[in-house]
This record gives sequence, C-alpha cells and structure tokens, in this order.
Amino acid sequence: MRAARRLEVVAERVGYWAARNTASDLDTAQAASHLGLDEHAARKLLARFGRWSPHC
Repeated sequence: MRAARRLEVVAERVGYWAARNTASDLDTAQAASHLGLDEHAARKLLARFGRWSPHC
C-alpha cells in the first residue's frame, strides 16, 4: 500500500504540470488525438490532473 500511495502522489504531481502544459500548447482535439481519446475524455482527464473544471 505504501508503494501504491507513493505512485499516486507522484502521478498527481507530475500530472498537474503535464496537464497544464498540454492545455496551453494544444487545443482539445490535438490533445485528444495524442492521448488516443475522444475530446470529451481528453478534456475530463486534463481537468482531473490539472485541477480545473472540465466544464470551462
């Protein structure tokens, strides 16, 4: 459990900056294409990691 929690913390920290940078560099369609997701799923994923509302 300690290892799983540690991975969770690292993913949260790295994911925050990755999501912020991706959102500033790419539009949603481009991000979705790079992530292999549809636009809705990409927006939701970026919002979760970037800590903003997916409805903005």
